[in-house]
Amino acid sequence: MVKVKVNDRMVEVPPGTSVMDAVFHAGYDVPLFCSEKHLSPIGACRMCLVRIGLPKRGPDGKPVLNDKGEPEIAWQPKLVASCVTAVADGMVVDTLSEVVREAQAGMVEFTLLNHPLDCPTCDKGGACELQDRTVEYGLYEKYYQKAPLELPTYTRFEFTRRHVDKHHPLSSFVVLDRERCIHCKRCVRYFEEIPGDEVLDFIERGVHTFIGTMDFGLPSGFSGNITDICPVGALLDLTARFRARNWEMEETPSHCALCSVGCGITADTRSGELLRIRAREIPEVNEIWLCDAGRFGHEWADENRIKYPLVRKGEGLVETTWEEAFAAIREGLKGARKEEVGIYLAHDATLEEGLMAAELARVLNTPHLDFQGRTAAPASLFVPATLEDLLRADFALVLGDPTEEAPILHLRLSEFVRDLKPAPRFAHGTPFADLSIKERMPRRTDKMALFAPYRAPLMRWARIAEVHAPGEEREILLALLGEKEGSEAVKQAKEAWEKAQNPILILGAGVLQDAVAAERARLLAERKGAKVLAMTPAANARGLEALGVWPGEKGAAWDEAGSPYAYYGFVPPEGALKDKRFLVMHLSHLHPLAERYADVVLPAPTFYEKRGQVVNLEGRVLSLNPAPIENGEAEGAIQALALLAEALGVRPPFRLGLEVERELKKKVPAPNGLLIHRTQRLRPRAQEGRLYLRPTMWRAWQLTGKVAQTVRPELWVHPETAKAEALLEGARVEVEGPLGPVLAQVVHREDLPKGFLYLSALGPFAGRRMEAKVLVPTGGEA
Repeated sequence: MVKVKVNDRMVEVPPGTSVMDAVFHAGYDVPLFCSEKHLSPIGACRMCLVRIGLPKRGPDGKPVLNDKGEPEIAWQPKLVASCVTAVADGMVVDTLSEVVREAQAGMVEFTLLNHPLDCPTCDKGGACELQDRTVEYGLYEKYYQKAPLELPTYTRFEFTRRHVDKHHPLSSFVVLDRERCIHCKRCVRYFEEIPGDEVLDFIERGVHTFIGTMDFGLPSGFSGNITDICPVGALLDLTARFRARNWEMEETPSHCALCSVGCGITADTRSGELLRIRAREIPEVNEIWLCDAGRFGHEWADENRIKYPLVRKGEGLVETTWEEAFAAIREGLKGARKEEVGIYLAHDATLEEGLMAAELARVLNTPHLDFQGRTAAPASLFVPATLEDLLRADFALVLGDPTEEAPILHLRLSEFVRDLKPAPRFAHGTPFADLSIKERMPRRTDKMALFAPYRAPLMRWARIAEVHAPGEEREILLALLGEKEGSEAVKQAKEAWEKAQNPILILGAGVLQDAVAAERARLLAERKGAKVLAMTPAANARGLEALGVWPGEKGAAWDEAGSPYAYYGFVPPEGALKDKRFLVMHLSHLHPLAERYADVVLPAPTFYEKRGQVVNLEGRVLSLNPAPIENGEAEGAIQALALLAEALGVRPPFRLGLEVERELKKKVPAPNGLLIHRTQRLRPRAQEGRLYLRPTMWRAWQLTGKVAQTVRPELWVHPETAKAEALLEGARVEVEGPLGPVLAQVVHREDLPKGFLYLSALGPFAGRRMEAKVLVPTGGEA
């Protein structure tokens, strides 16, 4: 450890720590604009100037002492940027002297020279770093108050401020106000370093400099993070712009439950509306980043909600009360044998809801128990790795597309190929200026091998990469096990895997949906002692598996017919709904299949409104907190299943959430602990057909508002296959998906295997294959 004196406090920090983080660690503040957590420090804004010195040493190497017996300090002649300066043993740092305050005030004044005075109309007002720094460091008496009895002059700038393009849309989700931009370069460095998409840069020079991109649109699935790290109101979220002031919104810390990563989020609400989603720092999981689907895809939570129970009367569903809904359920379940009732939870059901379902299924002795998105092989088949284990590994073998299946893994792999390790922890959290991060760090492509059914974005960072046909994962894994000959890329991956001392295996839905491939992947990992990151389509797969939410012997799966009576917390395929004698659905939004088949529909909360716990792909237990969103009389699965038990004449295992929480504490560790559950249970399922459901970070229920204008289902096809199928580039065709017809746009791609069609999955069916039924625009069937 290195000893550093910051003003009057002595602290110890690891070697290589920046002076900025030593100052924060000592409990002092230093202003900053260009530095940002997890980005390379560049010292460009010069806001973090401090004075540093080292003890003078005599010819014998010993410190020279002053009259008081203290080491004499040799101060550097100029101030230094604390974010790019490393600490040294015995260093003294001054952040409070007049010369430092004067320099910081001068940099604030310089930053404000051409900054527009539109704080009253700026959406960043109340959460603006420039506002905060101006109040804290901007007013310096030497500049602004010529005489003690005179009022201070707040600016010396006498010229006309520059005027440039305002409200310039960079994409459908992000708008740029170039007048407000202070050229800190955070957004430019973010795209270069984190997702690796170099789409923004400085254009022109001097006072004419502006941030811009060559084409409209930010081609990254992680573009929204620049709205969080922008220190001023230059980059704003278009889904939240002008909807409320920052101080008017209520902040709720929670976690995203769209995919299996479980990123930390802050849900901002006002008057019962969900206005904005921001990334929340969880260093072990998502650091401070969020994918675009998690950030911008929240408008569905406020639109067309089911707020009251619906009961079928005649040919349609009629809004009613919970009492009438209960009476309808009790009447519909008359004569039902308990073992004939199916209980099927949503993919984002909490541990509490999973425990309730498992206990109720045990009481009913029904084998029909499952959750949406469960794969043929459970995630619990493998020993889970953490995301920080990935950074410590020396080789990663990927079968799938992390960019779409578990988006934050894309950003973690970006760090992995740059040889970055988990950031140290200080008293103030993770470092603001991590000196191990450099601009334009070389990416070590030898550290990763990637195999996917199409060209995945991460293949640019993998020296060993290959596109294979859907369903060939089992053959690739067999070759990696050394039991058959593989392609040249597979041979290279096998050699690299065997040489690695600490490898990580990352598996996508294509492997997990195939029980044979998953079993071979387990053997591959266990022979090497490697840990696995299983990217399940269900957000809480590991947690629900650990609680026993799994079909019993002869039990129907979540997407199969079998149970004559059923409770669904989601909308399954139509084949699972036909021939049901009585059907209860628990939904937040009405679906055409629910309108057609459900006898009772109960209003459900979205994951933004739930209280409970989920387990992510690492096995990490994460807490959900309810945001105050107007949802009428919506109730969670615990209450709905208690109602179902009462209707069947069975005492509910639990009636209140607190009861379930108490019981759950005996089964799982405290929040943010790791829940390591293993199972060998497989449930094979035939994978047939030419239509491959390609994983996507977006979900079908998110396609509303601005998302619907930007994200549309696509049907990818090789040009030769398209020619044979009469599928023209850009044509809109109707494809039969698991939940009914999907209107998709045809996209020709040369990098696809011939003979297959790739449809955006937009949900829990990712990685599956089915028969291709495509209606071309002329009305014929291809």
